[in-house]
Amino acid sequence: MSRILWRAAAVGAIVAAVVALLVGPYRAQLVATAAGSRAPSRAAPCLPGTGVAIMDSPHISVAKAASVRYNSDPPTSGPHFPFVAAVGVYTAPLPDGLTVHALEHGHVVIHYPPATAPATVRLLRDVQRRFPADTLLVPRPGLRSITLTAWGRIDRLPRYDEARIVRFVTALRGRYDHHWTRSDGC
Repeated sequence: MSRILWRAAAVGAIVAAVVALLVGPYRAQLVATAAGSRAPSRAAPCLPGTGVAIMDSPHISVAKAASVRYNSDPPTSGPHFPFVAAVGVYTAPLPDGLTVHALEHGHVVIHYPPATAPATVRLLRDVQRRFPADTLLVPRPGLRSITLTAWGRIDRLPRYDEARIVRFVTALRGRYDHHWTRSDGC
């Protein structure tokens, strides 16, 4: 008899947990994790960089990625892969579907042209290492300058500017993680 009660209690706890996830405060996070984000743009003139309209951001297959057209280069939102790139330093370009998903998780991507001087790349690596849980450093063919991206924000630097990069990362890391996580501070 006690074995039946324990099993019934365990089943009841599992059902309660599933219901809480589907209708409770974590529902939006669960749905966004499975299906991708859909968020309104938020004007924030006091934040660093330039605002970019938020695109619908469903999960897509690698095969479908070639047909995606983003509204900025590099993209700041939009369709992306259902898996995400880890934060860190990359020596080869990453597909947009990976970097966009990193942005959706509140990370900041520091892009640089492949022809960037090695000394400047070392400086960028140093900045990435200051924010190891929040940033990706990635070369991007076709860029003419160091470009910073966060969810719905972009900043193109005419030259290496550590203070400007740190301000962008500090202000925008974690600002969006499948939904807006904090006010814009404006």
